[in-house]
Amino acid sequence: MKAIHHPAIRATWLFLSILMPGLHVAAQTPARLVIDQNQDHQVPRAQKPAKTDGTLDDPVWQRAAVFKEFKTFHPTAGNPPSERTEIYVTYDHENIYVGIHAFDSEPDKVRATGAQRDNPSDDDWVAFCVDSRDQALNAEFFLVTPKGNQVDGTLDANGGANLDFNAQWASAAQRTADGWIATMAIPFKVLPFRWDDQVEMRFKVARLISRRSEEVDFPELVPGKGPQLTQFQPVIFSSVERGLPADLPPVNLSELYQRKLGLRSKPDIGTYEGRLTSWGDPSVFDYLVFPASELRPEVRPFHFEVKPDNQVASMFKHLEYLPGKEVGDLDSLLQSTQTTSFIVIRDDRVIYEKYFNGYSRDSIVTSFSVAKSFDSTLVGIAIDEGLIGSVSDPITKYLPELAKRDVRFSQITIRDLLAMSSGIRYEEEAPRHDDWLTYLYPDLRELALQRTEIVERPAQHWLYNNYNPLLIGMILERVTGKSVTQYLQEKLWGPLGMEYPGSWSINTGPNGLEKMESGINARAIDFAKLGSLILHEGRWQGKQIVSASWIAQASQPEEKSAEYYDNSPFFVAQGHYYKYFWWGCKRTNGKSDFYAIGNKGQYIYISPQKNLVIVRNGIDYGLPSTKWVSLFYDFASALSAR
Repeated sequence: MKAIHHPAIRATWLFLSILMPGLHVAAQTPARLVIDQNQDHQVPRAQKPAKTDGTLDDPVWQRAAVFKEFKTFHPTAGNPPSERTEIYVTYDHENIYVGIHAFDSEPDKVRATGAQRDNPSDDDWVAFCVDSRDQALNAEFFLVTPKGNQVDGTLDANGGANLDFNAQWASAAQRTADGWIATMAIPFKVLPFRWDDQVEMRFKVARLISRRSEEVDFPELVPGKGPQLTQFQPVIFSSVERGLPADLPPVNLSELYQRKLGLRSKPDIGTYEGRLTSWGDPSVFDYLVFPASELRPEVRPFHFEVKPDNQVASMFKHLEYLPGKEVGDLDSLLQSTQTTSFIVIRDDRVIYEKYFNGYSRDSIVTSFSVAKSFDSTLVGIAIDEGLIGSVSDPITKYLPELAKRDVRFSQITIRDLLAMSSGIRYEEEAPRHDDWLTYLYPDLRELALQRTEIVERPAQHWLYNNYNPLLIGMILERVTGKSVTQYLQEKLWGPLGMEYPGSWSINTGPNGLEKMESGINARAIDFAKLGSLILHEGRWQGKQIVSASWIAQASQPEEKSAEYYDNSPFFVAQGHYYKYFWWGCKRTNGKSDFYAIGNKGQYIYISPQKNLVIVRNGIDYGLPSTKWVSLFYDFASALSAR
């Protein structure tokens, strides 16, 4: 489920967060800054275009609105900044003009070395972020370094950044005796919004002081107050140039597809170092670059009964996808959230199935960490067949070389791997970067067998750890005498009557280990069949594919201490849990809901009490991950019991 980011642009991800007020304004009209219901502040309209030359000498800037009340977001939220920052904002028919004076008491220490567009490296920077659609779902950001290098991209509701947005906009920056200044002219025509006489948007400005790893923001980002985009500052612009259509996808899919496809021709793309240099952020098109083992469709595929139900959209209509924001038109929300497929199955009938953002029924979607739930099911089948003794078996029974390297591996059981409580070290940040390693490393067997380290006894704490499924994959190989893809084909893909061909991404080489943590590439309707199998306790078309006892063991909650989950509110206070590569939401008076989830918002959601399966795939999350789960849970709750 975890996202990973390219190291060269890692610094950018620190900033992309959001916040709230404090301002001084000059006198003129048409744009209004709305602070709260009792205040109405004006942003003056420029009488002529502002000069964007990296200075604030133009008189237009002197008549702009000025904002000064920044607060820190990183490393600690809510503190006064170490340096002063002032923002100047005005606009005309064609552009939003932003001037930023980044004061610095040690101006010679301002970092400004990078020379590559869309890569701020370790430089200082300032960024103007604007939710042009005013949906709190996606925002555009425009970032400038002291050397004048530009970076642009999009943010999701929680401030997660993506560089797959590119626009033509003007900017300049200059070093000064008291810091540095950046000026920007952002055309309305590059922004997607619903055009009218008055257009409401929301914005924030962020600054990074690199040498201190300090991010400051206006308005202030308040942790726990809600998704970050909901904390942007509202502003209303009047009589502006028409922009892009509001329903335009925030990502250019064709460009993203071609960029990933182009990686195939890079000579060092099979090496870890080459991938770090070239890969960029993981995307739903990564299957184009990784080697893969093929999955064959069934000669006589299974087809769900289709019985569309208009009540699906009407039941979602008044559910809130963010605090105070109702779904409204379901199709519009799915389009806006970069959803590619959305399927609802109840009582074994497809009651809603639609595709968005250029996708169709036969488009390939990738699983990311949804693959882990396939892994779990294969383990259950292997236990049913007697190939694995039980989840209590030590992993060294099947991987004895681990014990030769460190005898403590013999304390780890298969259960510990499945429950994400193995005690194996997993650190996302420097210096280890385990997310990058487990996603991009060419030899996954060597990585898991030779480079894993134990840091605590198993079963003490939950820690999401992508080494665990890699070890599961090697255990499955050894007990079955087959590749994991072959075992999947034989035990699930064929028996479930998969309609389309698929593949499982592997590490380099014809006999590579499957990317057990991710990388099953198939069609959404075939992913739904795993959900239906699990919903029916492992039974499919009159045949028991995997035992009902395994499904219950793998998916239903058991009591764990708050310390086991490191006192995380998500688990401790909000009723969630984790079992054998499945996530869960507790329900009373019966079985709990549970789900598979993958990076970029891939879901198979199962509600046994409501006989319900929901599949959502997307280019990106579009909503905070927990908000999708809440929507699915609330929708299931609204259904009458069967």
